[in-house]
Amino acid sequence: MMTDRIKRNFTIAAAAIIVVSCAKSEKSQPYDDEKAFFDAWIEINHPESVPTSLGAYLIEDNESQGEIHDPEEEPYVYVRYTVTDLEGNITSTNFEKVAQQVGIYDKANYYGPETWIVSEGFLPAGVEDMLNGMTVGGRRKAAIPAWLMTTKRYSKASDYLKHKDDESSYANSIYEVELVASTSDILKSEVDSLEKFTHKYLDGVDSLSYGFYYKQLKEPTDTNAFSSDTTVYINYTGRLLNGQVFDTTIQDTAKFYNVYSSSRTYEPVAVNWGEHYYDLTMGDSSSATSVITGFQLTLWEMRHYEKGVGLFYSPYGYTYKGSGRRIPSFAPLLFEIEIVDEPED
Repeated sequence: MMTDRIKRNFTIAAAAIIVVSCAKSEKSQPYDDEKAFFDAWIEINHPESVPTSLGAYLIEDNESQGEIHDPEEEPYVYVRYTVTDLEGNITSTNFEKVAQQVGIYDKANYYGPETWIVSEGFLPAGVEDMLNGMTVGGRRKAAIPAWLMTTKRYSKASDYLKHKDDESSYANSIYEVELVASTSDILKSEVDSLEKFTHKYLDGVDSLSYGFYYKQLKEPTDTNAFSSDTTVYINYTGRLLNGQVFDTTIQDTAKFYNVYSSSRTYEPVAVNWGEHYYDLTMGDSSSATSVITGFQLTLWEMRHYEKGVGLFYSPYGYTYKGSGRRIPSFAPLLFEIEIVDEPED
C-alpha cells in the first residue's frame, strides 16, 4: 500500500504533469513549466493562501501590535528566518533551536537576528514582496517561486516570468520570517550598540573616531612608536559583541569556541608595520595579506608588548556582506590583541 507521503507526492506530480502538458501547446514564457508545477503545488497544499502582488503566496500571517514597517522610511530590518524547499527540507535558518533540531547546528556559526536591506539588489523580489505590510514583531510564512528569487526588479509580475536566461539557478522556496525590528540608520544603531557595550564592559571608554574604540588592557614596555620597517608578532581573538569567537591565534580558545582547524598552526602571527595604519599587513612579507580597517586601527594604537581591545562598527569590518555564517551583515566587531615575542622555530 502507498504511504501518505507517496500518495501526496504522486498527486502533486500527476497534477503538475497534466497542467504542464496543457500549457506546452501554447507555451509563451520561459517559466511556463515551472509555474504550472508551482501553481499545482499551491492548489494542493495551500489552496487558501493569499498571493502577493508579484505572485508569492502567504501561507501564514501573524500580525503583532507593532507598527507596520515602511521600507521607504526604514530600509534596514532585523529578522529571524527559516528557509525550506517545497518538500519541507530546511536549507537555511538563524534560529539556534531549529538548527539543533534538524542536525545542522554549528557552534561556530552566528544565530540570532540578522540585518536585511529592503532594496533592489539586496533581497530577492519575492522576499521583499512578502515583507510588504508586515508589522514589527509579526511573523509571516510565504511560498516564493523560483522566478521571484532574483534581486532584479521588473515593472510587473508577468515580467519576472520572462527572464529565466538571466538567472536560472534559483529554486522554489518557503520563507518563514519574524520581523524583529527596523531602523532608518543602521550605522547609528551599530554605534549605539558599541556605546552600550563599552559602558557596560570597558568603563565607558570614549571613541577615538566615529565607530572606533580602543581600550588598553596592559601597558607597553616602551611607548615609542614602531618604525615603518618593523615586524611585530601578535596573538589575537576576534569576537562578535555577544562574545562569540570567530577567529583566534590561540589554540585553546579555538577549541573551546569550536573554531579550531587541524590544518592551521596556532601561534603568534607577524604584522608588517608601515608609514600609515592602512599600510599594515599580516603574515610573512613575501606573502603578506591585507586586514580589515578596524584591525589596522587597533594595532596602530599599540606599542611594545602592549595588550588592548579594539571595537568598531561594520564599515571598518565586513560591512553589509558579513563573512560566511560566522559574521553577519552589519556586525560590530571586537578584537583582543597582544604584542608578543616572535615564536621559536
